[in-house]
Amino acid sequence: RLLETAPSRKRLALDRGTIRASIWAPAGEFTVDTPSALAVDMGCAYTLRVDDSGAGLLRTTLGWVGFRLNGHESFIPAGAACATRPGIGPGTPYFEDAPEALRAALTALDFGPAGERSPELHLILAQARARDALTLWHLLPRVDGSDRARVYDRLAALVPPPSQVSKDGVLRLDQTMLDLWWDKLGLGDISLWRHWERSWPERQNGDNNKS
Repeated sequence: RLLETAPSRKRLALDRGTIRASIWAPAGEFTVDTPSALAVDMGCAYTLRVDDSGAGLLRTTLGWVGFRLNGHESFIPAGAACATRPGIGPGTPYFEDAPEALRAALTALDFGPAGERSPELHLILAQARARDALTLWHLLPRVDGSDRARVYDRLAALVPPPSQVSKDGVLRLDQTMLDLWWDKLGLGDISLWRHWERSWPERQNGDNNKS
């Protein structure tokens, strides 16, 4: 459904089904509401599928896409995918060539019953390759305490943080430090996303998916 069209904003809703989008426009101008997340174009091509339950899967083939619900953010670069569930929002992005065991553990960690998650996290950290820094960076704000420190150590071993980034700052989830580290991954300029966030105050940037 077409929800809004303006010179600098095109907004659709996908309640069920599949869309394939290729966008040549300034970042953030094309968005798609789903029952469990808002997809924001950052100069990209992607496929977005939503099933009857409202669960979705976004797969990026060019550029990168932002996925958001209630302040819960995921960034999906080319070659990566991200699932989303009603009431939970976007899960942790992963490259589609990631080890199968890592992807299975990630699904359990993101969408499984609440409780002890250390076994899944241990498997993810053990299986992660340098390319899976994408996944580990996203895990930092999604785990707590000693688990966050474990993710930091593994990510730092795979992609050393910039000199301006400290372990203490990352463990406190300092946004500037996290953004600096993201940019070092070479997966997209996060300043584009921050600019988009500031430009949509009236809708709380996807925090409310109801149209």
